[in-house]
Amino acid sequence: MPATITSGAFLALRRQVWGVTLAVVLVAILVAAASLPDWFADLAFAPDIPWAGRLAIVALGACALALGLLTRLAWLLAEAGEGGLPHAAAGLDDLTGLSNRAAFYRAFGQMLAGPAARHAFTLVLIDLDHFKEINDGHGHHAGDIVLAEVGRRLRRVCGPEAQVARLGGDEFAAILPGGGASHVFAACSLIAEDIAQPILVDGKAVHVGASIGFLEVDGPGGDRDELMRRADRALYAAKEQGRGLAVAYDAEMGRDVAQRRFFERELRGAVLTGEIDVHLQPILTADGTRLLGMEALARWNHSYRGAIMPGEFIRLAEETGLIHQLGQIVLQRACRAAALWPGLFVAVNVSPVQMRRPDFPDQVRAVLGETGLDPRRLVLEITENIMIDDPDKALAALRSLRGLGVQIALDDFGTGFSSLSYLRKFPIDKLKVDRSFVLDLDKGAEAATILHCVINLGRALGLKVIAEGIETDAHARFLRAAGCHEMQGYLFGRPVPVAEFARVHGLAPEPARAAA
Repeated sequence: MPATITSGAFLALRRQVWGVTLAVVLVAILVAAASLPDWFADLAFAPDIPWAGRLAIVALGACALALGLLTRLAWLLAEAGEGGLPHAAAGLDDLTGLSNRAAFYRAFGQMLAGPAARHAFTLVLIDLDHFKEINDGHGHHAGDIVLAEVGRRLRRVCGPEAQVARLGGDEFAAILPGGGASHVFAACSLIAEDIAQPILVDGKAVHVGASIGFLEVDGPGGDRDELMRRADRALYAAKEQGRGLAVAYDAEMGRDVAQRRFFERELRGAVLTGEIDVHLQPILTADGTRLLGMEALARWNHSYRGAIMPGEFIRLAEETGLIHQLGQIVLQRACRAAALWPGLFVAVNVSPVQMRRPDFPDQVRAVLGETGLDPRRLVLEITENIMIDDPDKALAALRSLRGLGVQIALDDFGTGFSSLSYLRKFPIDKLKVDRSFVLDLDKGAEAATILHCVINLGRALGLKVIAEGIETDAHARFLRAAGCHEMQGYLFGRPVPVAEFARVHGLAPEPARAAA
């Protein structure tokens, strides 16, 4: 690509020319004022004109030249601002030094129309995973350092023949020469591995990942914008499949992405219009005779699809950032309901995305104050992913929550990393055995052995053990004999709306709150 200068360098150059011009003008004025009596009578170059007069003429000539240069620079800057020149303000990204969006689109269009289109190449789109959490947790200064380092790594991995750009935010793009699925997947793996290496920010290591979508282009005449949309669909698919992946474009993706975006719009509307509701499922003592509390579960009462289960929309909410609003709604309604029934606790699931926000403990404190619920009656259920992603930050957040008096339960235990060191290090009050182990009791002795080990581990660490997914009397008898403290499952009750939960379990609001 042609040599360019950054907008910052261009403005610095303009300031320098202004300085030189003003200095020359000042000198010219002083010299002219001192020599006017000697040369004003005759402006022609004659041998008898004094030296001061000649100097004044030279100074005025230099002044005119500097003014001309300044005028030219001002004209160039105006054209750049209108997108008329492929340099600086419209060419390079100031933060990373890579091409910016406009320059990349221009180069891509030229490749499609020029001789380069006769050779196969690959369009690659890269989006950083968990970058927002770095901005939120460490500040925008840290985010800028990460973006600059990612840009440097992309230049190194992609090589000098590639066209690499930052499209904006945490989005990057590259045009790699050549094609072939195996070659491209290998290149994308190198990109993802390099970006995943720790990045030092003020002496601390931070981590980002990369989701990658790519599209092979093997002929001239393609529509630039349509090819970008296809690569973007592949990128969405990479994120949807779990992030940290490279996904090639497939023709079926167009339909899938359109449905996903429609679903996202619907979910945004549901959060705003109150279609998100809370259902409660009972949690009982090990003998199944006494109600101890309930778990609050989000339900989406769609206007024409009916009830939509959390498995269909929680992940989308996490990817789009809607989980913060949705989680706040569930927490408020769960605490408000629990405050009506003294003696019962309420368990609320917390997403890893929510926990990464530095102000999450403050949000919980505010909800407790607003609803009047005793903090000791709130149980926040987290998963092992929270502890693995950023252990130090997770530990600080959990300590803050415990400082409020809130209890912490480790949900889905046994399905993730399940490190004993985490159980000892982190302030956990309850261990919740994953339902899959309970359901597997019917399939053989292995599940029973695992359940015995998990329950014994929890009791040895002084934790209360909860089993979920209990559907039969046989399940309940086994878990009771194994030493489980609390039980939850369809055997004892399905999740139901708050009013129905109160009716089924003979609960009534406190008189003061009922009157309010």
